[in-house]
Amino acid sequence: MLLSIDRVLQLLAEGKSAQKIAELSDVEVEDVYAIIEEARKIIEASDRSKSRKKIIIRKKTAEGEGDDGDETPGKSLFSEDEIFEGAELSAVPLGSSLMMYIDGASKGNPGPSGIGIVINDNDNRQVGKVSLYIGIKTNNVAEYTALLHALKIAIYFKTKALKIRTDSELVVKQLNGEYKVNNENIRPLYSQAINLKKKINNCKIEHVTRNFNDKADYLAKRASEMKK
Repeated sequence: MLLSIDRVLQLLAEGKSAQKIAELSDVEVEDVYAIIEEARKIIEASDRSKSRKKIIIRKKTAEGEGDDGDETPGKSLFSEDEIFEGAELSAVPLGSSLMMYIDGASKGNPGPSGIGIVINDNDNRQVGKVSLYIGIKTNNVAEYTALLHALKIAIYFKTKALKIRTDSELVVKQLNGEYKVNNENIRPLYSQAINLKKKINNCKIEHVTRNFNDKADYLAKRASEMKK
């Protein structure tokens, strides 16, 4: 089956990985990566003369490292499957300022859980979202998982300034050092969040009330109902 650039970008926007696109289209994954690279070159050439958002995805080498150069998102710190699963991220700008609203939901605590992320650009336009089922978790683990996923997306797209808003007061106060982290299931997630946060030069995590986080809340609850 022949694949067009438009079709590949459409499937990426729907959250499909390169491997999944290859499977659906009955082609080799190498063919999908070749089309992605061709699309990247076309967009990159256009962006030299116009100020536009970029969709840039690189294939990892056998050692798991990304290509060198300023245009490679995330330096392949995370796999594309990890970043794009359950996500629509094709419009996320590279090297920009982003605002993310995040939430985690658990039906049962612990129970089937999901995360929701809404991504806005510097002009407050929505440029991406995530709605992902994460298995049987507690609500607090789901909240931290949403935070970690948001931080990974920001690093992948080389975000220069990031503001994350969550309605989890626990997460915000633990990261700000106001609350101790006593739960052994939370402690490794907290440590990971601190380490990822350090990779972004300007990163702020703020608490908002639930009514200001309704979109992320909806995406998280919807994902919690999607048992794999």
